[in-house]
Amino acid sequence: MANKYLRKVVIPSAATETDLYTVPAANASILSSLRITNANASRGTVTVSQYSALDAAEHFLLKSYSIATSTTLDVFNGVPCILMEGDKITVESSVATTHFYLSYLEVDRN
Repeated sequence: MANKYLRKVVIPSAATETDLYTVPAANASILSSLRITNANASRGTVTVSQYSALDAAEHFLLKSYSIATSTTLDVFNGVPCILMEGDKITVESSVATTHFYLSYLEVDRN
């Protein structure tokens, strides 16, 4: 069983739900931080969703949250989020130039 500390960064187009991360086969993941920075000159709203591989249901981690310009927030606020094989995280922002930075630990379950 190997542990890998990883990061993923995405700056999606405005108003486009974008896959940020999907847990690979035979792995589990511990998401430690998801920092969102609004680098746009306008206030925006952000949504972060988790989709379960078991039932494909959408679970909101943050829904239509208003974020001021030049502001950064951490979705998990120090509380890790556990994902299992096939689960995924998606992000969406109403404005362009919103930066999403995910830090996580991937655990190989083989």
